[in-house]
Amino acid sequence: MSEQTDDETGTGADAGDGADAGDTAAGDAEAGARALRITVARSGGVAGMSPSWTVTAEGESDVDGWLDLVESCPWDAGDPGDPDGADRFVYTIRVLVQAPKVAGERDARVPERDLTGPWRDLVDRVKAEAAPRPRRAKR
Repeated sequence: MSEQTDDETGTGADAGDGADAGDTAAGDAEAGARALRITVARSGGVAGMSPSWTVTAEGESDVDGWLDLVESCPWDAGDPGDPDGADRFVYTIRVLVQAPKVAGERDARVPERDLTGPWRDLVDRVKAEAAPRPRRAKR
């Protein structure tokens, strides 16, 4: 398992379509390689800070462990709408998977009030395994 933050990778929930990563990963998936990247970004709050956390998994057992958690989330539950209140947190979750018979991208926007059960488990694990680097204030 390697851990990265958006500052290191230049990727994130709003960093484009991930075409360059997908091109390499598509070739790896054909060769039987397994890889997974999960990015969680939090927006909102009084201070307007937007930390993000990214984990990358490679290898069958590591990817399978993450996939079990990813697949337990209600991805098809529909858009939960806006959070209650202007300063509430919203989590954007992006999962990129390259594995034999399983490849693709999933995105979800989950208000904090709906961050329960599998969503909470996924976000907590990503945050625990990939602590964000503090962002420097812009001058």
